[in-house]
Amino acid sequence: MNKEKLYEFCETVDLFKLRYAGKKQSLLALLNVFSSKPIIARKYYQREAAKRMVSLVKEKSIDLVHFDMLHLSEYLLHFQALPCILVNHNVESLRLLRWAKITSNLLLKAFLGYQYLKLKKYEKKKCPQFSSCTVVSGEDKQILMNLCGKDNFHVIPNGVDTAYFKAASDSEKKRNQVVWVGAMTNPYNRDAVDFFLHEIWPLVHLGNREARAFFVGKIDNETRKSWQKKVGVEFVGYVDDVRPYVARATIFIAPLRSGSGTKIKVLNAMAQGKAVVTTSIGAEGILAENGKGLLIENEPEQFARAILSLLADDNFIEKLGSNAVALVKKNYSWDVINSNLLSYYRNFDGKAL
Repeated sequence: MNKEKLYEFCETVDLFKLRYAGKKQSLLALLNVFSSKPIIARKYYQREAAKRMVSLVKEKSIDLVHFDMLHLSEYLLHFQALPCILVNHNVESLRLLRWAKITSNLLLKAFLGYQYLKLKKYEKKKCPQFSSCTVVSGEDKQILMNLCGKDNFHVIPNGVDTAYFKAASDSEKKRNQVVWVGAMTNPYNRDAVDFFLHEIWPLVHLGNREARAFFVGKIDNETRKSWQKKVGVEFVGYVDDVRPYVARATIFIAPLRSGSGTKIKVLNAMAQGKAVVTTSIGAEGILAENGKGLLIENEPEQFARAILSLLADDNFIEKLGSNAVALVKKNYSWDVINSNLLSYYRNFDGKAL
């Protein structure tokens, strides 16, 4: 195994660490091979945290316990007398399966595949134990219902602050600019950018020499140096406010090949009136029809062709952007989602809804 492959695997193990839990977590990740539970079930459970939670329940008048992700499910045993809701931001096992399928690192593929099997079993066991679970899309609900054999799932979509993310004025927009937003230090985003730069961008640049691609988000220096060699690309790095970069762009890209759940970066861009080109995974869970609210292409040639066609058609760009804004305001604004979420909690009676 060469150094790059070994580093990739070690970074993956490091991704499973709790940042605050000490130096032994990498070893814990490796020892998890001998556990029947997935690594997330081990790394997020802390005895001191459990004691503090139990203490709070005794001290306060707690009506309901909110578990913000599957990773915290080990704490459920301490709250069996109370109604408990689990928030599923993703189908966690599906994220690992998709990651395993696209990596070329055989050691990493085996590690992810084994974790996927354990995590799928864990999801199947844990989700039905909660009084109710929320999911971010109908697709996620169907997947988890099929897995668990129980319908205790309620859809609460990811949302957008439409007062903060809003369409730019024409004076802010530039021609022939493509933008990506997202930290390029996590494996799902890093793969998306790598896929775009190596398989899609050369075709775009060949068809439009004036096109420029801007990548906004955290990135390590070594990766920046490697990717910066591509012609016509610029890595902005982390910024406090992504909106100006999105506002200036002609097209927002999300060439994701792994991950799960609805992508907030895509919803935010749509709220800003951007023409979005993404994959079926990038559009997953978003109620947008291909060709009307955004463009969906999975193959490099078709993805590049979609970008080039948009760059040559201002009317199409405007139409996609307008449709995107209307769709987000109707289905994904915080006002709409907050109303649904509050109603869900107020009517909750400890039984599956």
